[in-house]
Amino acid sequence: MKRKSGIAVLGLSILAGVNKVIHTRKKAAITTTALPLIYAGTWFFTDQNSQHQHKLEVTMDLDILLDGRKLAGTVEKIDERELLFLDNYGYHLRIDAIDAHPVSVYDEADNQIYRFTLQ
Repeated sequence: MKRKSGIAVLGLSILAGVNKVIHTRKKAAITTTALPLIYAGTWFFTDQNSQHQHKLEVTMDLDILLDGRKLAGTVEKIDERELLFLDNYGYHLRIDAIDAHPVSVYDEADNQIYRFTLQ
């Protein structure tokens, strides 16, 4: 009798482990899929030197447009805190997020952080 209950406990333990692995992978896939949603949208910021207001757009495909013009480059990293974009000139553009909401953009070419404003 003890052998059958031991096998049953082992079987349940294995099933619980498999279920945990499947659930963890599903959760990771959902999180990864949702990341572009954090950054997709239209954001505005003002260059304090020129007082010029810029429009930064991020598409669902993670294309980045500045004032309506698509920037050439690639997304190097994306997580819940930042989207890191490398342009064709070798400069980074980093969009920072807090609580799944973009709050600023850092432009390495200008070495400036621009806070997003409401339009």
